[in-house]
Amino acid sequence: MPCKVETDPHFATETPETMRVIGLRLTFSATALIVAVATEFNCNTVPPSLWCESTKLATKCGFQPLCDKYIRETKNKRVKLALLYESLCNGCQNMITKTLYPIVYKDFGAYVDIELVPYGNAKIKNGTIECQHGDEECVINRFESCVIETITGINAPLPYIYCLEKQLEAGTEFQDAVNKCYRTLKIDKEIQNAVSICVVSGLGDRLQLEAAKRTEEIFPDKHDHVPWMLFNNVSLTRAQIIQDSLPSAICQWFNGDKMPPACEAENARSKKGIC
Repeated sequence: MPCKVETDPHFATETPETMRVIGLRLTFSATALIVAVATEFNCNTVPPSLWCESTKLATKCGFQPLCDKYIRETKNKRVKLALLYESLCNGCQNMITKTLYPIVYKDFGAYVDIELVPYGNAKIKNGTIECQHGDEECVINRFESCVIETITGINAPLPYIYCLEKQLEAGTEFQDAVNKCYRTLKIDKEIQNAVSICVVSGLGDRLQLEAAKRTEEIFPDKHDHVPWMLFNNVSLTRAQIIQDSLPSAICQWFNGDKMPPACEAENARSKKGIC
């Protein structure tokens, strides 16, 4: 005799409609449980770059004391950018001529403090600086150190360094490039003479030794290539990817009463295509 499945008397009298309602209730309960688990907030998983982006977040997670210090120290201060580079490095030339001058300097010049360190991967051997791309690069690095020393003011040397690197990038001979950029930017003769004296005197060598020291003492990560950037004097290997998105980084980091006008365009680009 075949066995029959016994029907639970509790469900024996349930109508199809009642069973549907019970099923919906079970589904809703399970979904609510999943959502509750998925949205449980864990401060330990918040990326450090987001700690100070919200007062509510900083307060909830205990970041507020550190964030208060950061906000106080950076209020209405320029974002500091330092570029370690070599004068004849293709990638360095590209960074200066395609990003640092035409975008960062022109669009954010009033909101950044750009430090240029022309030394890169050079080495000091037996008291002599040896450059990655040969003796000419050492000559140009020394010259650019003298330009940076002589043309004073926040970001003031960058237009000339840009002009020179753009000429070198195009294959112009060094001395021709020097003179052409003097003419193009209408550099005063007094400044030209001061640069020349710097180059042939011991000052040029001392400036290169200072550039070497600056390069060697970056913290916490040492550079393993150029161009290499420091952000508010911090050197991190993983942060070098920021070179590809400097405008966005400046807009995020600048802590001022009024945001740079270029950030509006940057925000518009970031919102392109959203619903």
